[in-house]
Amino acid sequence: MASEKNEAATDPNAYRIKTTPDPYDAFKIAIGYRAGNFVFLSGQASIDENGNLVGVGDFDRQVEQTFANIKRALEAAGSSMEKIIKVNIYLTDMSNFPKIIEARGTYFKQPWPADTIVEVGALGLPELEIEIEAIALIEGEIID
Repeated sequence: MASEKNEAATDPNAYRIKTTPDPYDAFKIAIGYRAGNFVFLSGQASIDENGNLVGVGDFDRQVEQTFANIKRALEAAGSSMEKIIKVNIYLTDMSNFPKIIEARGTYFKQPWPADTIVEVGALGLPELEIEIEAIALIEGEIID
């Protein structure tokens, strides 16, 4: 097992994260990549496994679906929500900031991931209200 970890840490390749079905393939975007001991996810949004928009006009539902997608992608890469070290959160309306703080308490635990939250004029689809990028560890622990 130790040699497998060492091999992963020195492997110069990046491996595409794949799910079946892959809702991001239609947009010509990779869900993310596993590189060394890290997972780098593309922005995850409120799109279900079949590429359908979820929660149009319902910010809370979009948050739930977005975090479900993050969890699914991380598990496909051999990681988990507990291994997230950094997120970038994009909102179309900063008045939802208090809901994001609440969601962080629901979906993350201490030590909290590093975080950037910004308001943007629009996301990839006009109905989307939130998108989250994430970076996570595969092996190892986050030390507080």
